[in-house]
Amino acid sequence: MNKLIYKRIQYFLVLATAFVLFASLYFQYAVGLEPCPLCIMQRVCVFLLLILLGLSLGTLRKAHWVSFLQVLFAAAGLFFALRHLWLQSLPAGQAPACMPGLDVLIQYFPWQTVAHALLWGSGDCAQSAWSMLGVSMPGWSALYFLFMLLTGLYLFFQTRYLKQ
Repeated sequence: MNKLIYKRIQYFLVLATAFVLFASLYFQYAVGLEPCPLCIMQRVCVFLLLILLGLSLGTLRKAHWVSFLQVLFAAAGLFFALRHLWLQSLPAGQAPACMPGLDVLIQYFPWQTVAHALLWGSGDCAQSAWSMLGVSMPGWSALYFLFMLLTGLYLFFQTRYLKQ
């Protein structure tokens, strides 16, 4: 892999990640879909990917470490997206109970309850409010994170010996 191909891949990844982040903000503020705790965690992973990739643009310094962190953030996002899909696949009686909004959780509940809701989801996460082509929003998120994970692995193994 040469430097030009690496930079083009990085620019594409930044654009794709920015699109995903702005799409999530569009769905929240323009369409009115309130994000559940797992949606928020997926958005945090997308934001971390955008920061990481944005800061690494234009430089090949430590490219393999950037790719390694990309794999970690994408794997975390994929975990949250797959957990979200699993909660949506549960029958109505088996889904966990709905909890109050995250602002109420943070204000009135202990931090363990807030962390549990953020990491494992709640009944709000079992509802599917939007889909495109028969795939729900966490399904699209899972595809995005899988793409970022595979791309990060590819770049990690290709940039180990890349010189500036």
